Amino acid sequence: MIRVIVYNKEGLIAGFQVVGHAPKEFGVSGENLLCAGVSTLLQSVHSYMGWKDRLESETKENGILEFMVRKDHLEGFQSLGEMVKFGLQSLAINHSTAIKITDEIIKG
Repeated sequence: MIRVIVYNKEGLIAGFQVVGHAPKEFGVSGENLLCAGVSTLLQSVHSYMGWKDRLESETKENGILEFMVRKDHLEGFQSLGEMVKFGLQSLAINHSTAIKITDEIIKG
């Protein structure tokens, strides 16, 4: 299962974490279209925010991507963050047994 956490700070999307893989019924590793869709959404926004030097923190390991946007760029990140969340939710509607999305409020 793919598990996504949408981090929220002061009512704004502040980052994402994604862990896991879609079941093999969606394709074997390297050919799994559901994983490819989730990865494309999250890796694109992560790469863009990194390129713009707007990341506060990031973790990239095998099967895990987590990043937080710098506080001074949260407002400008909202359109991108909402687009990614919408894309993930759209995938989850059709594949609810393979993707779980939760919101987590962070303080500070």
